[in-house]
Amino acid sequence: MGATVEGEQDADRRLLCLVAAGDESALEELYVRHGPALLAYAEGLLADRQLAEETVQDTLLAVWRGAGSFQDRSTVRTWLFGICRRQASRRGGARRGTVHVPIDAAVGVATDEPGPEAVTLARADARAVAAAMVELPSIHREVLDLAFGAGLTRDEIAAVLDVPVGTVKSRLFHARVVLARALADGPADGQGDGDETPGRAAATRQPTRQGGRR
Repeated sequence: MGATVEGEQDADRRLLCLVAAGDESALEELYVRHGPALLAYAEGLLADRQLAEETVQDTLLAVWRGAGSFQDRSTVRTWLFGICRRQASRRGGARRGTVHVPIDAAVGVATDEPGPEAVTLARADARAVAAAMVELPSIHREVLDLAFGAGLTRDEIAAVLDVPVGTVKSRLFHARVVLARALADGPADGQGDGDETPGRAAATRQPTRQGGRR
């Protein structure tokens, strides 16, 4: 698996070098590889599909203009998500409206590291987990989105958020405990009508007032 990850990272670096040399097709390939995850992440931050799409376009433009400045101190994927986060912040960050949580992220939460809360999460329906995730403070929901929606490692998340790895682990732990408690007290009503395809479905709710940074 490690070799596969390293191969993916090497491919990203090669593509970025080509982008720096003015190769538009390389930029398109980077979008194919990372665009869907960037879009889901931006939509989670902005709670608005159109703004998320515009944010991803701004991210690609920034990559096109700044590919030559990449210094290989992180993975290309981490660099892309960091740019996307900054672009979303310039658009005002999280807004009032519905919060988007991909079902794929909810499924990942339920199958992550074992712990006292793991049984509750594993037994819960993915849509119930997604609906409960909506109620989390933004700093905790964001690490879940990055870890289970985008598939970033703890180290990569720390680089994107510019916080210590220990802080990422703490937020992930806290978020999973809160989710387990919420589901144990009574699963959120996020089942929908059952007609959506699980991989494409998303739980939407009015967000609560966001907490502080930590």
